[in-house]
Amino acid sequence: MKVEENFFRDMYHQICLLIDADLAQNFSDMLDMDKGEIPDGLLTYGYIDAAAGFTFSILGGAQTSGERLKIFPINYKAGAFIRRSGADCAEVKILSNDYTLAFRDRIAMINDAYAVDAAREQTRFIKNLDAFRHPHYPDDVAVYFLNEEHQPELMWVRCMAVDENILTGELLNEPTKNFGCHAGDLVKFGVAQVNGQNILLYLPTK
Repeated sequence: MKVEENFFRDMYHQICLLIDADLAQNFSDMLDMDKGEIPDGLLTYGYIDAAAGFTFSILGGAQTSGERLKIFPINYKAGAFIRRSGADCAEVKILSNDYTLAFRDRIAMINDAYAVDAAREQTRFIKNLDAFRHPHYPDDVAVYFLNEEHQPELMWVRCMAVDENILTGELLNEPTKNFGCHAGDLVKFGVAQVNGQNILLYLPTK
């Protein structure tokens, strides 16, 4: 399956082999390999950068031809990574059970660097939000803002916490109409049904 065919939780905190020769060649200068060896994949670890979206940290290059997978070490000082948007067309295989121990120190560093509080982490596992999530920014969901004076406006909100089905998030867009909130404000929202269809709806606090 390709990356774009996988939901983010399938790859989140997992060691993922991305198979794409062109993608691997982009990082060949950072790999420790013998002359003539050509990687056709990248061994990566999937995590979420709250501001930049789902990301693959590169653990090494890979050669998938033959029965065995050959791994080429990478220079970590280069800080090599790929945003999901740049890897959607690559084939992906989950290899966590085989490689977690070998890369545990690197994985621990990534997890520490991009850790979020428990409240935000909880929102990443709410399946009722999945239909509204941005494909490359799992924390960001599409929320309808409306009131009696204005037509609905669809905006992006970054999930921060949930309390009894009421979510709190940061409004990412500046509304074109007056809803009593602005980009950067914390807003409340929840799942509502309109004309038989579930949507995320802004819940004014006043």
